[in-house]
Amino acid sequence: MPKIEIDPELCTKCGTCVSNCPVGIFQQDDDESVPLVVGTDNCILCGMCVDNCPEDAVKHENF
Repeated sequence: MPKIEIDPELCTKCGTCVSNCPVGIFQQDDDESVPLVVGTDNCILCGMCVDNCPEDAVKHENF
């Protein structure tokens, strides 16, 4: 299970990580909240979350 974190200081709550993850490991309750990492066991190591975050807020130990 990879270590994946979202830096709340950098995150603008845009939801890009949520919409780009093909296996849905991120969950965002509303537009005012930082997304939560809820399913790291399902991560397929594609890097879409890291590559698409416009603020470089997603930290993934494999990338």
